[in-house]
Parts: sequence; structure tokens; C-alpha cells
Amino acid sequence: MPIRVSEMRMPLDGDETALVRRALARAGLKEGEVAQIELVRKSVDKRRRRPELVYSFDFHLEDAAGAAPRRFPRSRDVRYVEPAILPPLQRGEAPLDSRPVVIGMGPAGLFAGLLLAREGYRPIVLERGSAMNRRVGQIEAFHRGRELRPESNYLFGEGGAGTFSDGKLTSRSKDPRARLVLDEFRRKSGLDLVGYYYRPHLGSDRVRAVVGKIRREIIELGGEMHYECRVDGLDVREGRLAALRTSQGEIPAEVVVSGPGHSARDFYAALDEAGAHLERKPFQMGFRVEHPQAWVDEVIYGDAGLSDRMGPADYRLVAKVDHESVFSFCMCPGGEIMPAVHDAAHYNTNGMSYFRKDTGFANSGVVTTVPPEAFGGEGPLAGLRFQERAERLASEIAGAAFAAPAQRLIDFMEERPSDDVPPTSCRSGTVPARVDELVEPWIAERIRRGLVAFGSQMRGYLHPEAVIVGPEARSSAPVRVVRGEDLEAEGIGGLYPVGEGAGYAGGIVSAAVDGWRAAERIVSRYRRPSGPGGA
Repeated sequence: MPIRVSEMRMPLDGDETALVRRALARAGLKEGEVAQIELVRKSVDKRRRRPELVYSFDFHLEDAAGAAPRRFPRSRDVRYVEPAILPPLQRGEAPLDSRPVVIGMGPAGLFAGLLLAREGYRPIVLERGSAMNRRVGQIEAFHRGRELRPESNYLFGEGGAGTFSDGKLTSRSKDPRARLVLDEFRRKSGLDLVGYYYRPHLGSDRVRAVVGKIRREIIELGGEMHYECRVDGLDVREGRLAALRTSQGEIPAEVVVSGPGHSARDFYAALDEAGAHLERKPFQMGFRVEHPQAWVDEVIYGDAGLSDRMGPADYRLVAKVDHESVFSFCMCPGGEIMPAVHDAAHYNTNGMSYFRKDTGFANSGVVTTVPPEAFGGEGPLAGLRFQERAERLASEIAGAAFAAPAQRLIDFMEERPSDDVPPTSCRSGTVPARVDELVEPWIAERIRRGLVAFGSQMRGYLHPEAVIVGPEARSSAPVRVVRGEDLEAEGIGGLYPVGEGAGYAGGIVSAAVDGWRAAERIVSRYRRPSGPGGA
């Protein structure tokens, strides 16, 4: 077991080598006793007047094998750590006539497909959108001519919606699979910082490269990738899945990992019609706020020039308003605001950034939770209708140019229209609008009060050049596909709903973990397929 030394602090321009020596001294160790020094965590503490870097190191001892645990100076920040290890995966014996199918090539679907491929199940992976390179070209064409492709855009296509996002690999999960997922991203991206940085940021461009390497591995192991293949319905017989109806024809499917994402509203309807148990769940709604990046750097670092060493600064803010939270979400330093849409009738915003983070702007979602009782309407899909109401109003303003409805932040706070809007990162442009009128009045008012609290936490947050755009309606799903302890959907045997769209994840890492777990359950229950289309 290594000895972990935590809470090692130094200034942003400090000497890391000297810090390691201090960590060794704190643990009562000499360099000659240590076989390996592993950096396990690096973060920036921005709560103090002058931000500091905070490190954790694991010291692997030279004589650790068979040695009695050594004593070290008493401290809560120096301790032995037991590595989290997954138990060996047991292969099941239930027969499986057809190859398992995975719906969606977001992180949940890709990681489910990756494990199934490594275990010899040769999965068939379906994606309604295009392959990565083609998808990127289609999005660039959208910005040139505003020709929106409903099946391949910022929301649909290989890599999922998370490919065009902040690219942060953040997870609070204690599940050892989270480390497995991060290691996969580290190896396939070639960036060691993924393994230790508190909120590692790959950027949209580096995420794409990782997706491509996962795809190639699945194919090399016998899997198949089918693009521009939308699932339109499920054939369920006596409570169990038998086949999928797709835009490319029917596919036999006894076992399916379903991860189409939370924007696949037509697929929710197909699940409901097929007999899956769906339920309403809380989700987050709000807006996106953008500041000049230089201002954020100066506030966070105390010196805008430190961004050359540390990279553009980010922030995370939370406020309580009448016992409910208002919080920043998907903060994109040096990023851009984009129209996260798949049809012209519904307009939604999101943020993304590339690894270089050099747009000169910093944007973040600012959202609050909408409880199921606020949805109105009937049935488990009422939350989708709640989202669509705001998106339809925004679409009327955005028009054919898909320009983001925007307002100066100070005008939003004063409930007055903006005569003009400062320059923003949004490539499709902006149009002045009362964005507070896009959402329910209680949402706008709660967020206003939250922004006042943000201003006390981050002085100057209500900046005269800050812009608020909206709505940000799809930061999470308003529907959960209910599943049992075995991760199988209630009402449809053989269906394993996973990821953000199923209501069980909230980011790239947690979605990937969820897909991996579902693949484990399939492997532990079923033999490799041996019937038609099988092995």
C-alpha cells in the first residue's frame, strides 16, 4: 500500500521539486526508501486572497512487499491508501442467439461497446448521426449556411452531445470504474494530466480523438459501427426485447444497451409505447452567462498574466435561494456559446471549448432545479413539454440565423430590454431579447437572486460587459427510464438503459461508468452469442 500525503500547498509560481521534498519530510521518508512517486491530485484552491496549488502524492515504498506497515508522523493528511480494485468479471451461461446491440455513441454507449468488444461479444453499435469527421464538417457547414441537419449536429452524432461541450472529465464517484474510465482517456489522449488534475479538461478537439480510438478498437475486436441509423421502435414480445426497428431496417436484438442521450425525445416516446416504465425526474434549467476571460483571470488569479502559466481560469459558484440551489454548470474558459439544436422549432444554448481555450470569453451555464410537480401536463414525458415551451419561444426570436437570444446581464437583473449586446463568442450571432421571458417567472427570479449571491462570492460578477443568453434547457434529463438492481429496464427484459438520457448520469465520466456497468451485467449473465449473426 502506498503512503498518501495530501494537502501539500504552494503558490501558483512555486517549485514542484521542493514541494515533493516537503511531502517526503512530512511522511518521515527519505528519497532512497521510495520506489515510485505518483502525483494523484493537483488542483487550484481559489478561496484565498492568493490562489494556491494543492497536491496529493502517493509514495510507493522500496521495501513494501511483505514489510510491516511503517509508522509516520501523526497527521490526517498522511495515511496508507488501499487501491480500489474491481473483482474479476465472471462470464454468464444464459444463451444469447444474436449479438448485443448498443444504441448511441456517446460516452455511455461507447464504453459499453468497448467492454463488450474486449470480452468477445462483437457488439453492433448504432448512431443516428454521422461519424466524427463527417459530423464536424456538417457543423462547420451549418455555421456557413445555417443548414441544420436534424440527425447530425451539436446534439446527435458520434461522440454524443458531450463531444461539443466543455470536455471536463469531472466525477465525484467513488466507483473504481471512474478511475478506469479516466485511465482510458489518459492513454487514448496522451495527456497525463487526465490522471491527476482535479478537473481535467480535454476540450472538444481532444475528446474527438479519444472517440476515434475507441471506435477503432471496437472494430478491430469484431464490433460493427452503424451511422445514420436511427432507432424508431422496439419489438417487444411477452415482455422481452426481440428486435429494433431502425431507419436502416429491422435488427434482431435480445440484449440492448440504450444510451441515445437526453435530446432523443422521439426515442423516449418509443420506449413509452413499447411498455418501458418511465417516470418524471427533476432537471435543471436556466441560462448561459458570458464574461471577458481576462476579467475572470484577474478575479481568480489576482493577476491576469498568470493565465499564461495556469491557463484561462474557471470558476464554480453555488447559491441557496429559499432552500433551493442556483449554480454554475459546464463552465467553459476560453470557450464559445453554441446553438445546441436539432430542429428549427426548438432553440437551446450550450457551451463548449477547445483544448487551447483561446476565444477570449468565459461562459457558464447558470441553472436551477425544476421539480416534477412544476411540469404540469400528464404522463412521464411532461418534462419534455416543459423544456419545449421555452425552446419554442427562443426559436421565434432566434430565427433562421439561429442567433442566440441575448441580454446584457445588468439589464437582465433590472428586468429591462437591452438596446444592444456586446460582442460574444457565439458564432451564429446574438439578437437582443428579454431572455427572462423565455422561462417561467419563478425560474428567472430565483436565478436573479442567485446571481446577486454570485456577485458577493466573485466580486464584479455583474459585469457591465457580461451577457446572458438562453435558454439552457437541456443540462439534464427530465425523464428516468426505471431499471432494477440488475440495470435491466422495468417493463422490457433485455433492455439496459444507461447514461444521461436514461436519467442515471451527469457528465462524460459518470455516463461512461454507467455504460461500462451495464456491459458487465450482460457479460456476467450471457454467453457469447452463437446463433445467426453471433460468434
